[in-house]
Amino acid sequence: MISIVICSRNPDVSTELKQNLAETIGCEYELVVIDNSSNQYSIFQAYNEGVRRTTGEVLCFMHDDVLFRSSNWGDIVNSHFQGDESIGVIGFAGTHFLPDTPMYWDESPLISEYNLTTKRGKTEKCFSVEHFGNHSIVEVVAVDGLCFFMRRALFGKVAFDEDTYQGFHLYDMDICMQVREAGYKVCVCNNVLVEHFYEFNPDKAGYNLFELNLQKFYDKWSSQLPLAVGLNGMTDGMISQLNGYVVRKIKMEASYKGVLRSKAYRIGKAVLNPLKKHKR
Repeated sequence: MISIVICSRNPDVSTELKQNLAETIGCEYELVVIDNSSNQYSIFQAYNEGVRRTTGEVLCFMHDDVLFRSSNWGDIVNSHFQGDESIGVIGFAGTHFLPDTPMYWDESPLISEYNLTTKRGKTEKCFSVEHFGNHSIVEVVAVDGLCFFMRRALFGKVAFDEDTYQGFHLYDMDICMQVREAGYKVCVCNNVLVEHFYEFNPDKAGYNLFELNLQKFYDKWSSQLPLAVGLNGMTDGMISQLNGYVVRKIKMEASYKGVLRSKAYRIGKAVLNPLKKHKR
C-alpha cells in the first residue's frame, strides 16, 4: 500500500485532487492530510507527523497542487522499488550534481526531470531526459519536493530534520542526503507523468528563510560535497572541474545581484529613468 502525505494550506485538499488520486493510482492507498491552514507546522514537522499517521510500506510526500497524468502510477512506482532493493527515494525531478557552495538543486547544470509545470495558466514541458538513456529510472543526488516516494523502513534511520531547519524549503535535499548516507540510492523516473501547478512568490521574510535553510544545508553536509552521481564516465577530476565552474558562476551571479540591490544602483536608476522619458 502507498500512503500519501500532504501538508495542506487548507483544512483539506481539493475534491479534484482526491478524485485524481482515486482514478489514477491503480493500487491500494491511504491519504493523510496534515491541516496546516493555521501555519502551525513547518514542512519538516508536518511530514514527520504524517509518517506517524501512515501505515503503508511506501510513503508519498506531495504538494497539494500536483495532479497525476499517468494511469496506474502506484504500480509503476512499486515496481521500481521491488526491482531494486537499494533504491530509497524516487522523484520526478532532481539533480545529478551539487557543488560545495550554496546552490538549490534546480540551478544545477545536470538535471533529469519528467513532469509538467503550469505557471500563470501556461503549461511547460520539463522533459530533461538526456541523462536517462535507455532507462526509465536514473540515480541523482537529490530530488525536488513536488512529489517523491520513500520506503517506510528508512524512517528508522532518517527523519525530516525539524531541529535544524524552519519553514518550507530544503526538506527535499536534506532527506535525500540522509537517505544516501544510510546507503540507499535516490532516483528520478520518467515513466510517470505529473503536473505541478507552480506559483512561488515569496515575500522578503520567506526568501530570507529559504537562504538561511540553504546555508544550513551546506553547513550540515559540507563534508560530502561536491557530489555527482548517475552520470557515466564522470571522474573525480571532472567533478572538481565542474565544481570550480559552478562555484565561479554562483559567485558572479551573487555579485551581479549585489549590484542590483545596492544604493548606488537604485539612485542611478532613479536618475536615468526620467532622462530616458525626456528623450522620448
